[in-house]
Amino acid sequence: MSIVFFRLAILVAVLSAVYICLELLLKAQEESTYIDTAINGNRRSPPHVVFILVDDLGYNDVGYNAKLHGSAIRTPNIDKLASHGVILDNYYVHNVCTPTRAQLLTGRYPIRYGLQHHVIDVSQPSCLPSDEVTLADELQDVGYSTHAVGKWHLGFYKEDCLPTNRGFETFFGMYSSTMDHYTYLRHDTFPNHKISGLDLHNDTVQSFDPAWDGSGHYSTELLTREAQKVIKRHATYEKPLFLYLSYMAIHDPIQVPERYKEPYKDIIANEQRLTLAGMINSLDEGVGNLTETLKESGLYDNTIIIFSTDNGGSVQHSGNNWPFRGSKNTLYEGGVRGVGFIHSPLLPDPIKGTTSHAWIHVTDWFPTILSGLAGRDTMTKAIDGIDVWKAIISNSTSPRKELLHSIDPISYSEPKLPGPKLTGTAALQMGDWKLLLGNICLLRDGSAGRINLANCAWYPPKESNLTFISPEEPRDKKIWLFNIARDPLEKHDLATRRPGIVKRMMGRLRVYNETAVPPWFPPRDPNSNPKYNGGVWGPWE
Repeated sequence: MSIVFFRLAILVAVLSAVYICLELLLKAQEESTYIDTAINGNRRSPPHVVFILVDDLGYNDVGYNAKLHGSAIRTPNIDKLASHGVILDNYYVHNVCTPTRAQLLTGRYPIRYGLQHHVIDVSQPSCLPSDEVTLADELQDVGYSTHAVGKWHLGFYKEDCLPTNRGFETFFGMYSSTMDHYTYLRHDTFPNHKISGLDLHNDTVQSFDPAWDGSGHYSTELLTREAQKVIKRHATYEKPLFLYLSYMAIHDPIQVPERYKEPYKDIIANEQRLTLAGMINSLDEGVGNLTETLKESGLYDNTIIIFSTDNGGSVQHSGNNWPFRGSKNTLYEGGVRGVGFIHSPLLPDPIKGTTSHAWIHVTDWFPTILSGLAGRDTMTKAIDGIDVWKAIISNSTSPRKELLHSIDPISYSEPKLPGPKLTGTAALQMGDWKLLLGNICLLRDGSAGRINLANCAWYPPKESNLTFISPEEPRDKKIWLFNIARDPLEKHDLATRRPGIVKRMMGRLRVYNETAVPPWFPPRDPNSNPKYNGGVWGPWE
């Protein structure tokens, strides 16, 4: 009898376990069905996508990070979106402007099309190659209305390079970078003369027009208003909207109306840092105004908002990446670890207000938006990005296994790296391991032995009582290996202790390098002079 009861007890236990497993499975399936329905199924259209790209925003220059790391910066509107969305805490971008923008819009590493070296200068005859298919191109094919507002910085020397010939129906903004935030005058200097012109445009597919009436209006306020116009116009359309809003803030020159500095005048003594804080305050106001316009226009409930920086903060201009090492222009975490989050009423309730540690790269937005959100299963070209939508909405690990941060064969000092056909600088991450190659800390002019501490050091916010940390490394050092999972601050170089890992990663870098297109970085062209184009920067070939 006891054996019968024993067997019965086992049967009951097994059935209970099966029941619990089925219940969990059904719950997961219901949640998955809810997510799929919310994003792609049984709706009037796929979701609207608003992508906000901020220029030079440091890891510690957004409120939800700043309050943890000694910074006075506060961004209540941005924080509100992030705290009701998903913060991306393991998110990577390139270390400068042009390559990040190219990767965002193509889903492909810059070595695939020659934009791996630095940025496109205003007078350079270079641009994102015309055979590269952009995210805007693909979204138009699946029925989206596509609009770009803000900084382009992917070249404009030919009309084929302009945003409205790269998949966007309209464009309002700047073709290049680093112009005055009020006048939109962009200067360039040649050996014997200086050239200057307006770089503010209001383009459609049919026409390319200078926006002279924008002069005198502060860039963040102006771009926010133009983005609001796009949203209001779209309110009566049936098509889903893709709005790419690329602010020029907080890139230098460091300028802002005085009223935005007021909240920080008794907190931040350094004038440059104070002005930068004002720029971020203006940016935060703009994000808040944009969100209100989405709500007032009836688009918000079916909108995915993606927020991202284009690279790390510029320490030279008072940006801050603390506690990470380095600055914009470097391959340390301070240059490539990005601020990012997703916000939407469409997100499942269990993940709202969470932080995702999934490994995500800027190339991943291309397939994530196109496949994960817009429902397109095939891509026109092979891409390096990975669809990470399910990883984000299920708070699970990313399918990404490795990340090529950069291979740039052009170096200001032209160091020869170990191994054949590798010169310049490079960085690769495989799992937890990150390999850095080249003279990462040298000044741009390549002056022998001169170390730019901003590139190598750990810089706390200027308004904090935290201590600056200077690196203690040989000036001729060219190889670093870090375990980013255990040492995200990159303080413990393991290159000499783990030569096998260095060798394996060097081999992987060579595989990438063998497929790389040579950098397209031509000399500046005096024919770009705006005086030949009515005082306006524009195509000259």
